[in-house]
Amino acid sequence: MRPEKHTGLSRLWRYTAGRHGRIAAVMVLAAVSAAAPVVGWHLVGDVVDHGIRAHNQTRLAIDVLAYVGINAAAWLLGSTTWLWLARIGQQVVFEVRRDLFEHLTSLSLRYFSQQKAGWIIARLTSDVDALSDVLNQGLTTLVVNTLTLIAAIGGLFILDWRLGLVALCVTPPGILCTRWFQQTSHVAFTDVRTRIAAVTAQLAESVAGMAVVQAFNRERAFQREFDDLNEANRLANVYAQKLSSVFFPAIELLGIVAQVAVLYAGARLISGGSLQIGTLIAAVGLLNLVFQPLQELSELYGQVQSAAAAMVKISSVLDAEMDITDKPGARPMGRIDGRLQLDRVTFAYGAEPVVHELEIDVPPGGCIALVGESGGGKSTTAKLIARFYDPLTGAVRVDGTDLRDVELRSYRRQLGVVLQDPFLFSGTIADNLRFGRPEATDDEVRDAAAAIGVDRVAARFDEGLDHVVREGGAGLSAGERQLISIARALLADPRILILDEATSNIDRPSEVLIEKAFDRLLSGRTSIIIAHRLATVRRADEILVVEHGRIVQRGSATQLLAQAGPFRRLAETLTGAAAA
Repeated sequence: MRPEKHTGLSRLWRYTAGRHGRIAAVMVLAAVSAAAPVVGWHLVGDVVDHGIRAHNQTRLAIDVLAYVGINAAAWLLGSTTWLWLARIGQQVVFEVRRDLFEHLTSLSLRYFSQQKAGWIIARLTSDVDALSDVLNQGLTTLVVNTLTLIAAIGGLFILDWRLGLVALCVTPPGILCTRWFQQTSHVAFTDVRTRIAAVTAQLAESVAGMAVVQAFNRERAFQREFDDLNEANRLANVYAQKLSSVFFPAIELLGIVAQVAVLYAGARLISGGSLQIGTLIAAVGLLNLVFQPLQELSELYGQVQSAAAAMVKISSVLDAEMDITDKPGARPMGRIDGRLQLDRVTFAYGAEPVVHELEIDVPPGGCIALVGESGGGKSTTAKLIARFYDPLTGAVRVDGTDLRDVELRSYRRQLGVVLQDPFLFSGTIADNLRFGRPEATDDEVRDAAAAIGVDRVAARFDEGLDHVVREGGAGLSAGERQLISIARALLADPRILILDEATSNIDRPSEVLIEKAFDRLLSGRTSIIIAHRLATVRRADEILVVEHGRIVQRGSATQLLAQAGPFRRLAETLTGAAAA
């Protein structure tokens, strides 16, 4: 039976490993700091009863000096406690954010295809920020005020147990009020986290697709959708604050009721001669010391509830199963020759398989092309080769070894991928070329750029290869972005290369440059080409026609064009057929 996973704030305890000694020391400092004002009020009572009223100047001087010394020590200890707790809290936030991002990068493409980008971003931003708010200041408030509350209650009973019992008259309604707020606010703040995640998701999607939104004149529709989500978020926050507006004044009212009860009972006891005025003054001071931290803790409670709801959302990511992992005993893969085999591979995203018992065998340095109608399973086959997914049945083997038996990183280091829509990261052109091989020298970067034709792209800019590329490659044409992605793959020097529709969005002049770049890129590498251009697929040693996840025809371009079949029909509509 699997152990129960913690999804709330209790999960944060694991991040304190190695810091328990420091936490214990901080708790000791906080306890001493919390006890100081309690001792101070006892001294105030002693000053009134045995110093001022007794006209004892020596007792008065001793109590005053002790009061000043205790409060000075409390200030020093309190400052140290705040600083240490803040450091511990921020270190925990740092590690949570790091673990969250690390886990996200280890999840397969299946997870990202099932979640909106904005929803994921909300986990890393607003939800972690909610934790940060609590751990940065809330943790200190929680520890210091809790200990102060305990010390004040204990000090009140030590001072006079009768007044302590009177003060406890507000405990039952206080417990009921707190329990009500705990239950209702948990639901409310969970809803707040859900609403802000929806706003973030819609915002991220709108920004990413702004060109399409404007092209189809959908700005007003998207604005209405955003307004609806924003309004739902506002209402959720208003409701959560409405609960707080009832709870916090109720706690203040209970404090006032307790003070009135203590003053009334104290007056009766003084009249009966069983209580001194200094003790009553000290009791009222201690009662304020009880309800001041209680009020601050009550105000903190809403923040804690928000953080707890955020931690539930974060835990949903941290607990997402990694379906592509190294199995126990997986060994690193040395430099591969590049023989690629798909042995009766079947795979499904859902219930229905999208590829069926594929049989492919590519010799080292060989090149195959996958062609067919969209949705036939070509890109899925490429993702299986890259081990973005594992087959349901059968095996993908490289040099005779099942990819599930080797360390994934050691295989991916020898894999190159050029996609239909190449993504360029913020940074220089040279930085993007180095993406797959950060240690490459400047000379190696220049050589790769010259071999593919990126040097001509860089020549358009004063900074050359040091030209700063905006996110996604904005400011560069589709062909220029593709040339940079090809040079990036060349510099990484992969043993297996996947070209997934790498020329489908390219105009004819750019295609000529890219086709020449392919000659350099494919040389000596095992290659898988997915394309809709005859000029691209004809360079393959073997062309596989894929329909509904099955290979229905295979052979060279000449062989397939010479016979009636799906490839000839497809060739009549392939982009670039006439040019080929």
